[in-house]
Amino acid sequence: MSDAISRRDFFRQDFLKLFFSAGADKPLTETEIRQKNLEEYFKSPIHSYPLLQEMPWDFLVSEAASKGIIVEGRSKNEIARDLFLKINRTS
Repeated sequence: MSDAISRRDFFRQDFLKLFFSAGADKPLTETEIRQKNLEEYFKSPIHSYPLLQEMPWDFLVSEAASKGIIVEGRSKNEIARDLFLKINRTS
């Protein structure tokens, strides 16, 4: 006997499962999409490299301090991520 599923079995079982589960996920709002994109951007320094190279360390530290973000012992990428995510949440 063949391991292939018959057309009838596919449409009765698997297709209906796929059809009804397709709309189960709640669509993301525009704010949630923006937040997710920012988090992905800062996930690796490779992605955010141009921004990190253009932002002077002194400016980054002063801006983070004004927003209440701890800078001691943290990398430039971590500070920039927290700064941009905090600004994005409040605006």
